[in-house]
Amino acid sequence: MKTPFILIIPLLILILFSSCSTDPENKLKAIEDNSGEYYFNKALKGKEPSKMLAHFKKGLDSALIENDTIEYYLLDGVIYTYNRLKEYDSSMVYSEKMIGSASANGNTYFEALGYYRKAIIHQYLNNYKEKYRNAFLSRKLFLSIGDSLRAGKRSLEMANAQSSMSDYTGSQENAALALSLLLKTRDSSYISSALNQIGIANRERGFYEDAIENYESALKYSISTEDSLSFLNNMALAYRDNGNFNKAIKYLKLINSKTEYADAESHARFIDNLAYTKWLNDSTASVLDDLRQSLEMRLENNDLKGLTSSYNNLSEYYLNKEPARAKEYAVKALKAARENDSKISELNALKYLLKISDPAKSEKYIQRYLLLNDSIQEAELKAKNFFAKIRFDEEQKQKEINDLEAETIKQILEAEELKNQIIILSLGGLLLIVSGGFGFFYLRQKHVKEKIRETHKTETRISKKIHDELANDVYNVMSSLEKIAPAATMDRIEHIYNRTRNISRENREINTGEGYLDQLAALLSAICPKDARLILSGEKTIAWNDLNTEKKLVIYRVLQEVMINMNKHSKASLVAIIFSSEKDVLKIQYSDNGIGVTNESLKSGNGIHNMENRIISIKGKLKFETKQDKGLKILIQIPI
Repeated sequence: MKTPFILIIPLLILILFSSCSTDPENKLKAIEDNSGEYYFNKALKGKEPSKMLAHFKKGLDSALIENDTIEYYLLDGVIYTYNRLKEYDSSMVYSEKMIGSASANGNTYFEALGYYRKAIIHQYLNNYKEKYRNAFLSRKLFLSIGDSLRAGKRSLEMANAQSSMSDYTGSQENAALALSLLLKTRDSSYISSALNQIGIANRERGFYEDAIENYESALKYSISTEDSLSFLNNMALAYRDNGNFNKAIKYLKLINSKTEYADAESHARFIDNLAYTKWLNDSTASVLDDLRQSLEMRLENNDLKGLTSSYNNLSEYYLNKEPARAKEYAVKALKAARENDSKISELNALKYLLKISDPAKSEKYIQRYLLLNDSIQEAELKAKNFFAKIRFDEEQKQKEINDLEAETIKQILEAEELKNQIIILSLGGLLLIVSGGFGFFYLRQKHVKEKIRETHKTETRISKKIHDELANDVYNVMSSLEKIAPAATMDRIEHIYNRTRNISRENREINTGEGYLDQLAALLSAICPKDARLILSGEKTIAWNDLNTEKKLVIYRVLQEVMINMNKHSKASLVAIIFSSEKDVLKIQYSDNGIGVTNESLKSGNGIHNMENRIISIKGKLKFETKQDKGLKILIQIPI
């Protein structure tokens, strides 16, 4: 959300009065008609942006600007009016002026405000990377002066930018940070927006139940009927995606009874969502008039994004009734997506056209689909890397500043050491202690690594022994008894044989070289039950070759233990494992929609203790989050 410009008026009035002399004659003295304050007040009384802009500029050119604060408000006024006039190049110039002046004068608040204004300009230009960059810089400055409210708002804008670039994991992280900052200020409007953004990120990643909980929380904080309708609409779509059409229809009907509070685009969207959901629930439902009404409203408002949705829904509606008309609407959907310059909408339209078109005549669609799909994937990866790079670059800058300060302090201490022999001796003793500590740490780390490798060798040796001796012996006994033993006895022996083979496979040699990721992915897929869906994300973005052998062994065994427990106990139909790296930490986030476990089970299970011990051995962290019948979430953090 953007802070309304009019909110600065009370603060300005306070500044003006506080800057006046206590002399009664000065209180009665009128503001001079060529001062910055005079032109600022005159601009605020104006209604036309062009006239307001002229007054703000005259104020900046005035020779009577008595304090920096008035100059910054005049600059902000110029930026505001240029944005209203949609002259974004000019508003960008004045935003840079505000940042430069505030930085030179040590005014952190207005420097942060300047970066925020730049972020909003880039939002108007649909440049989400630069919106993120400038919101990030603004947040950093607001945090430095302890302004949690504005830092929280900037975090939310960063989350919105990431969502627009399909980085939903990053978006959720920044929205959660925004929420933690905003809760301190009790700003209900922005708290509800942060919860809604977290819901969007969860829905886009298929976590529908979590998304519904987020939308419900957003509604509790909502103070605007318009926002409430938007949150209810999002919640209804999550119910629809989750297959609960009855609840989705219930909420969409409620929304459509309150459309007097919605703008034209939202009104058309609510009508279309209700009609399409009814049709998904019952293909004989009479929804054509509503689908057409929504289409007409969107045509009238030139709502290209909405038109793409309407055309797609009408195409699906006509697919089994009038295939020719279905294709006609599908082509219109493709055209609207291209006019809106939405690659994702175009990709979806092409995907649908390929589904309903004659394969012999679909070559142009196929070529465009492949090209666009590759382009989107590349753009999304670049966006994620871009967001991570911004954080890394800023952290490196701060590290360099800290290193420079540390070097200066070191030089001062060295100068003092020349004057005092006792300090030199003390530092010598301290150096000896540190060296001894380092040696102890090195030996201890070496021991830990050797222990991990020895454990792996022992597991592998036992596995081979089980396979080569025990399993083969059981098989020979089973073969010799096949003709004389009862069928039940043979089944039990075969079960024992299979168990020994499984134990052997679970503890086989691990390839920690180039083939590590392929073997890990194959392991996870093999353990996952056939009736469950496994989602792996981010595994190819990790620099596996940079991890040492011990960490690879631990990750492999811990994930193996997690999947085995899931297979045995969870009854999950969906399992997600997300790999990511942040700063110097490798994160592995596991979640399933199974029956969950109790806290008592977590504390008493040998498998859990084994996992914890393995993770602790490489200085990692392991966190469990579970509720009965609500699945299991595990966060693994390993220093890189």
